[in-house]
Amino acid sequence: MLRTETYMLGEREFTRTYSDSNRYVVRDGVSYSEANDPSEFGRVYTEGELMPPEDIAAQAEEVLNILMGVSE
Repeated sequence: MLRTETYMLGEREFTRTYSDSNRYVVRDGVSYSEANDPSEFGRVYTEGELMPPEDIAAQAEEVLNILMGVSE
C-alpha cells in the first residue's frame, strides 16, 4: 500500500511517498524506490512491481548512512 508523509526542510514542506509492500512507486512510467517532492507539486504515484532484494538492501543501507551521518 502506498504511504505518504509530510516533513519540513527549512521553510519548505515536502511529501515522501513510498510503498509499505516493498514495491516501486511509479509516476509517468518511471519507477522509484521512494519519492520526495515539494508538497505544492501535488504529484500522484501508483504502486509498481516488487523491488528485488538487492534494491531493498541498498535502500536500507542508504537510510542507515544518512542517519549515522556517513557520506559516500
